[in-house]
Amino acid sequence: LWQIKSLALESFIMIHIIVQHILWFIFYPLLKSYRFTVLGREHVPQGAYVFSVWHEQVFMVLGAHAWTGPFMTLASRSKDGDYAAFICKKLGFVPVRGSSRKKNKDKGGKEAMQEYISRMNEGGRGGITVDGPRGPRQVCKVGIVLIAQQTGAPIVPVVAVGRPVWEFNSWDRFKLPKFFSKVTMLYGEPILVDQDATPERIDEYCRLVETRMKELEQRVRSNDYR
Repeated sequence: LWQIKSLALESFIMIHIIVQHILWFIFYPLLKSYRFTVLGREHVPQGAYVFSVWHEQVFMVLGAHAWTGPFMTLASRSKDGDYAAFICKKLGFVPVRGSSRKKNKDKGGKEAMQEYISRMNEGGRGGITVDGPRGPRQVCKVGIVLIAQQTGAPIVPVVAVGRPVWEFNSWDRFKLPKFFSKVTMLYGEPILVDQDATPERIDEYCRLVETRMKELEQRVRSNDYR
C-alpha cells in the first residue's frame, strides 16, 4: 500500500511539472508577440513601491515588467499558485507564497505578508492583485494598504488593456491578449498611506485605490492619457 501511494505521489508530481512547462510554452510565445505601450512612467518612484493590479489584468502587467527586475509577487499555496509561481520565476520575478485562511486552514498568509514587508523594508519592489485571489472583482482588499502602511512604500496603481483579448468565464473575467495584440499599460499617481491610519481610514484608502484604478482603465479605453 505504501509503495502504491508513493508511486501515485510521484506520478502526480511529474504531471504537475509537465503541466507547468506546457503552460510556459503556451504563454511565452504569446507574451513575445505582444506590442506594449507603457505610459505614465513618471509616476513610478525610485526605491521601494508596490503596484496595485486587477487580477484580470495580471498577465499583461507581468508581461510588461518581465525580466526588468526582481519584482515580488504573491502566489497562493495551492496547485494554481504553483503554476503562477512557476510562470513568475520564468519571467524573472520573486514569488512569495501564501494566502488567506480557507475553511479554517492556515494557507501561510501571515508568513507571506511578513516576508513581503521585510523585503519591502529592504528596498524591494512588488505587485499585488488587490482583488485576488477569489474576488469580488475589482474590489480592493486591505492587504496592499497594510503593506504600504507598515513599510512607508507608496502604492502605484497600474492598469493594462489589451486589444483584442480572450475573456474567460471566471469570477474576474480574466483577460488574455491574443497573438500580436496591442497592450497599453498606464501607471497612476502614487498613493501614500499614513502610518497611523485608523481602520476606518485604511478602508478609505482601499476605496481610493479602486477609484484610481477604474479611472485609469477608463482613460486607457477612451485613449485619454492626459
